[in-house]
Amino acid sequence: MALNLAWTRNRTGPSVTLKTMFAQRTAGLRAALCIAIAACAVLAVGSGPVAAAPQNAAETVFMGPIRGGNWFAAYIPTSSGAKIYADVLIPRNRVGRVPAVLAMGPYFQHYRQGGEFPVQQPPERYDDLVENGHLLDRGYAVVFADLRGFGGSTGCLDNSGPADHADIRAVVRWAATQRWSSGKVGMYGKSYDGVSGLVAAGERIPGLAAVVAQEPVYDWYRYLYGNGIPRTTRVGTPLSLAYTSMNPLPANVAVDSREFQNFVSRSAANVISPACISAAFATQSALPSDGYWQSRRMIDRLRGSTVPLFLSQGFIDQNTSADGLTEALHNMSGPVTGWLGMWDHVRGNDTDRTSMMGQATDRPSTGRSDYLEQVGQFYDHYLKGQGQPPRGFLVQDNTGSWRAQSDWPMRASTRSVRLNHGSYRYDGNQASVKILVGGRWLATQIDGVAAASNVTQTTHDRVANAVWTLLPPEPTAIRISGSPRVRVRTRVNHNDSNPFVQQTPVAVNIYDVDPSGRAVMITQNVSMLNRGDTWIRLFATDWLVKAGHRLVVRVTDANRGRWDYPVPTSNATVDVVDGQLRLPLGPVDAGTPTEGTSNTSLEGYLQRYTYPVPRS
Repeated sequence: MALNLAWTRNRTGPSVTLKTMFAQRTAGLRAALCIAIAACAVLAVGSGPVAAAPQNAAETVFMGPIRGGNWFAAYIPTSSGAKIYADVLIPRNRVGRVPAVLAMGPYFQHYRQGGEFPVQQPPERYDDLVENGHLLDRGYAVVFADLRGFGGSTGCLDNSGPADHADIRAVVRWAATQRWSSGKVGMYGKSYDGVSGLVAAGERIPGLAAVVAQEPVYDWYRYLYGNGIPRTTRVGTPLSLAYTSMNPLPANVAVDSREFQNFVSRSAANVISPACISAAFATQSALPSDGYWQSRRMIDRLRGSTVPLFLSQGFIDQNTSADGLTEALHNMSGPVTGWLGMWDHVRGNDTDRTSMMGQATDRPSTGRSDYLEQVGQFYDHYLKGQGQPPRGFLVQDNTGSWRAQSDWPMRASTRSVRLNHGSYRYDGNQASVKILVGGRWLATQIDGVAAASNVTQTTHDRVANAVWTLLPPEPTAIRISGSPRVRVRTRVNHNDSNPFVQQTPVAVNIYDVDPSGRAVMITQNVSMLNRGDTWIRLFATDWLVKAGHRLVVRVTDANRGRWDYPVPTSNATVDVVDGQLRLPLGPVDAGTPTEGTSNTSLEGYLQRYTYPVPRS
């Protein structure tokens, strides 16, 4: 097939949320499955010569020149027998050996439309890093590797499980031991690709010298099942990944090409293979003790890791939330640089145009515009031994202000608050945030949808169906910094023998209420109730509560919209007989003020993530 070897800059924006991707692609899923099955049948009866995949050592094929370098395709063997496909970009004018920046994930699309025929080119997912960061010109090789089961790689997709761990280790070692390599590798990625970086940091791989991870998942179980409560994406996410794994080719790709064979191999593996299908169904287990989830807790594997980490996390990310952030930071033993603030599922260098946010302007989506500059300093220091790296954390709170500090969270004290007792009924209808539009209350928290988006849904939420604790107004400002924890002791009353009903959920929300009574949600989380005491760690945040504002805590059954709930048949009544809130408080004047502004995500959040809390 024809190859267009020119490097083009045509970035279409960051990855959409998995829920959005699923919504967009599900319509074509059935057709894609039919194509895959038909393709397998064609190969079974014979369709002419098919290129044989390499079976032993890594194979590297020169694909042609690109701007600033040369492009190679590599097929990297793994211990399981799978072959990992990678696009490798080597600086054309390199002097000696060079370090490599590696991104490994499921989203690299190797085909772009080029006139009448599709053309194969290096992935454009991180054109912003390669081009705006001038990596090739600055003496870095760049490697884009497909996780198993995606793109040009063979095998069953593994969702960051043991096979992916082994593959990531193999690819890092491969990149560190090539003739062109200096032996040092830095990982880079956002969202799922960022998870690969955390996996690598936890594997202690020789040659891995730095990791940049943006908006990652820290624990796949907590991502899909918040302490036992399924997210609305728990089915859509695995299906969308299966669809992505097939990565349908343009219609005019020759059936005797290697690309077509790889497509058929992936499709057969991930759609037809019993082993792959059973692994996919494992994602539907709601039991945190299931071995499937235990091997996918990146938090635990980070314990004691000394790999330098540059982490960015939005406190109001509606896709990959800050659930697990404080634990991940606590477990790291190496140097950590962080950008933490009030933004959604965006890259550190995104603008509202590239992230498709708000009015699609060139306004920075985080509130700062020097992210890639800092990433370059980070890599220069840890991969080349040049200059000083960015140190400590840049933190943006709910006021939109930025500050620099050596560590996060900076703990000044912990406030313990006794929660009121009372009762609520499990009807599965409660919403954590809602606004009044045309005389109707509409819920504004929808799983995977940015708070700044003008998207709502009807709600049957009832303010009274909750146990409320209203604290007195704060005499002076306080800063909530970290992950609040809540303990509730409950007694559940129902007469339904259905074992699913026996499992009764709880949701906890904390609100910041100004003197006029307007309440904005600070943080939240959900859980299945245990017998006796249930401890819930809420999402991490950094929130300044002004003097005269008051904190309000709601304990209820559901946060519908972000999480999914079965329709209860028993209307169980839950008595909250005791409860406690532990608030991590940081210094109000923590850190040093630094440059940076508010952003569209935060402004939309403050406007739309409100709730009509009771006055007394």
